[in-house]
Amino acid sequence: MRRSDFVLALALLAAASLTAAPARADGADNCQMQISNPAVDYGSTTRAELLKKQVSPLAMSLGRQSVTLFATCKMPTLMTLFFRGAADDADTYRLGNGGAFTLRVLNARLDGHVVGLGSVMVPGQQPETQAESVMLRPETGAVPILNDVPVKGSSLQLQVDIDAVISTTGSRVNDLTVFRGAGNFELFEH
Repeated sequence: MRRSDFVLALALLAAASLTAAPARADGADNCQMQISNPAVDYGSTTRAELLKKQVSPLAMSLGRQSVTLFATCKMPTLMTLFFRGAADDADTYRLGNGGAFTLRVLNARLDGHVVGLGSVMVPGQQPETQAESVMLRPETGAVPILNDVPVKGSSLQLQVDIDAVISTTGSRVNDLTVFRGAGNFELFEH
């Protein structure tokens, strides 16, 4: 298993960023994982600016940003990607006190070929859902598929879209406030 740490932060009236540390091994040394941009910055904002981006009566959007994950393996293997972070609910991860973010995996390429993605609860499981993109929910992973079957490969490239929101109540602050979300991407080889 390979792990890459990832941190999302928003400072209301300051800056937001997302960082990932280099991947590290927790087992076999077959695969290496990298992230294209170790720091995604949402910039500074105010509550007034956020109110212009209200997506529901209870939430305001910080917008969508993307990073690319690359996994390269010496020998072909079946790869499953998970994100481990503090869950806000069944679909989102916690972003400080009053925010949340989602992760969507898409544009999968395995050994240079476009593949679909399957959603699994554990590595090696037959995918529950299959599509061109899947949500990387808490306790849910993504596996490359071809013709409805998980496939092995040596080189995997995935786009990860990060969509962050702040609750209308969470945005009511009197001073500089930093919203942080943390976790790590884990790549399981099997």
